[in-house]
Amino acid sequence: MSYFANKPVALSDILKDFLDHHPQRKKLKRGMILSVFPEVAGERIMEQVKDFWLKGDVLFIKVENQSWRQELHFQRFSFKERLNRRVRDEILSAIVVL
Repeated sequence: MSYFANKPVALSDILKDFLDHHPQRKKLKRGMILSVFPEVAGERIMEQVKDFWLKGDVLFIKVENQSWRQELHFQRFSFKERLNRRVRDEILSAIVVL
């Protein structure tokens, strides 16, 4: 994509093009997953999350309260879909709630 054309280009398009052609694209997008997870989960859920991390393409979420653990377990497919959509790639294959 040429960014020196006479018409403006959205910064999001430039960033997407950069990430699509960057050799470390998957690592960058994994970092993006971790940074957008609190926003996707929301404040109420994040109050219950003790820790979260990625191992390969699996997001692990640690929750101490059994009721909240069960609720997140039921929502894990929705979270996976929303997180992958936010980074515009299929980065996550699964979410494990501990």
